[in-house]
Amino acid sequence: MALLSMEHATVRYDRFNMDVSMTVEPGMITGLIGRNGSGKTTTFKAIVDVVRAGGKTEIFGKDNRTLSESERSMIGIAYTDIFFNGEYTVPAIKRILRSSYKNFNSSEYDRMIKRFDIPQRGKIRNLSTGELAKLRFISAMTHDAKFVILDEPTSGLDVVARDGILDEIRSYMEKHEDSAILLSSNITQDLEGLADDVYMIDEGKIVLHENTDTITDDYGLVKCTEEQFEKLDKEYVKGSKKAPYGRDVLVTQKRYYLENYPSLAVEDGMLDHCLIVLAQKSGEEQT
Repeated sequence: MALLSMEHATVRYDRFNMDVSMTVEPGMITGLIGRNGSGKTTTFKAIVDVVRAGGKTEIFGKDNRTLSESERSMIGIAYTDIFFNGEYTVPAIKRILRSSYKNFNSSEYDRMIKRFDIPQRGKIRNLSTGELAKLRFISAMTHDAKFVILDEPTSGLDVVARDGILDEIRSYMEKHEDSAILLSSNITQDLEGLADDVYMIDEGKIVLHENTDTITDDYGLVKCTEEQFEKLDKEYVKGSKKAPYGRDVLVTQKRYYLENYPSLAVEDGMLDHCLIVLAQKSGEEQT
């Protein structure tokens, strides 16, 4: 049974409409990528009904609006724009978490606070952007949640802190094999080495869902002139966009193009390539 199932979860604003279908399976780390404003955070908020959505959203096989308090306590959430009042202290947040979650692990909280060097004196409004990001992450990861939602957990962090966050995510999944993590990141390289599968959202719609290994192993980016593009076999073309030299062409079988078009430059597939080609502003030319 999927831990999350969304079927046409719809949210409508004046200038933005979202219609998302996706699933997150037990034992999986699932990534959600997209341009800023594409709908990542809105999707995350719709999952737990912070933003009311149409369609169907189920967590643990139940409608997300009918979860019991016990079931809600099995969800860990770290949003970029929602957190505790800035007047709280780090020890106060620990007490709140301990009273809110029966499976809260105080020693794990203390370990991670020490690992990420979070100051325990003073109010959290005085913490740096990076320290707050790490504290949000810690708060979501210390009560043995069955389903964890992480909105840009490495945003604003230096490379050492980012590596520590990714290490903690891997360790969590090793210890919680039946759990799942859904996370977004603008640093696609993080997801390439972490996520089992990836969804891409653009203008509120899912435009790609693929196993991460399939993208890095099989996908490719063909660089060609417009004349070469016209003659290119389009069977495995996922999309293309104009480039200064002609076209960037996203393909799902790079070996086919390496073997049949040896004169063309074919780069290994990356999540960045998918974003560059598939996530374009309305009106930009794409095939």
